[in-house]
Amino acid sequence: MKKAILSNLAIIAGISLIIVNCSSTEPKTEPAPETTSTTTTDTVANRDMSLVMLDEINTALKDYRYPDGARKRGFAYKQADIQKEDFNTWAKDNVAYIKEALNKLPAEYALQIIGHADASGPEEAEGGKKGNSYYSQIRSDAVKDALVKQGIPADRIVTKAAGSSAPISGFSETDAINRRVTFQVVAK
Repeated sequence: MKKAILSNLAIIAGISLIIVNCSSTEPKTEPAPETTSTTTTDTVANRDMSLVMLDEINTALKDYRYPDGARKRGFAYKQADIQKEDFNTWAKDNVAYIKEALNKLPAEYALQIIGHADASGPEEAEGGKKGNSYYSQIRSDAVKDALVKQGIPADRIVTKAAGSSAPISGFSETDAINRRVTFQVVAK
């Protein structure tokens, strides 16, 4: 009988030890609501939606160029002059879509204006020649200035010079039609 009492006391002592070790004197707090998973899900969904919209916008912008190649074939050789009447005609057909597209996207996206040149001269400055990269850059900068005058915020536009690296297929690399700017929306 003594063994049974000792065995019961050992069990009670073990249970008491477990209870003491498992309890805490610190106040219990409610777990924080799980807003991070909802916020993360919302952020991911918004980012995914922005990427889908970005793809759609850039698909549409593939057809945009200035000069348009029809009314005006391309920029004059070594020039970035924008004739007001010609640009205003182009803007009537295109600027509304560009504004709408940028307004649909978060502020971290910008319209990239890519200047192009024909392959008549050197790509980079060489001797007294300024090079195709130079002319590409001044063309993209000139179109940026014109678009800012049309109401597109300057901080939503970035420029880039492509030189003669992307001629239009089906035309000679030295054809004036290659002296143009193209558009795409990119992350800043």
